[in-house]
Amino acid sequence: MTLIIVSLVGIAIIAGLGYYAWQLTQQVKAQEQKLIGEVNERHDRIIESIRVISSSYFDKQVELIEAAIRLKVLLDNLPMNEQEKQPYSVLEVIYNKVAHIPTHDNWKQLPRKQKRAFEKEMANVEAEYKDLFADAIKQLMKEPFKFDLSIKRS
Repeated sequence: MTLIIVSLVGIAIIAGLGYYAWQLTQQVKAQEQKLIGEVNERHDRIIESIRVISSSYFDKQVELIEAAIRLKVLLDNLPMNEQEKQPYSVLEVIYNKVAHIPTHDNWKQLPRKQKRAFEKEMANVEAEYKDLFADAIKQLMKEPFKFDLSIKRS
């Protein structure tokens, strides 16, 4: 009789632990799905920003240098490998060519002569990369941006 009671208690403990493990698994899956949803929403916002900036460039609402900088930073926040980023490499080139130029308050504090020198430098960059930049923007506007964020289980 004692053996039966001990066996039943053991079975109950095992069943309870199994149920607890199942609940934890469900919680983890729910958290993973929530995280994937949040990441997808973030990617969607980034992609929308990419489309708006690209469109704004063609509508002449934003200059090439500013668009290139913004687009480069946005693309850096998407899960793309180097091969996928290759068609947009001109953004990185432009970014690197103007990265040393002060912005915002630092720009405002520059002497007029230095501003003109930087403006000339930016105009040269724009002239040199205008066509490549336009091609990259056209490609960005067509890019489907599909990312597989599924969780791989073994």
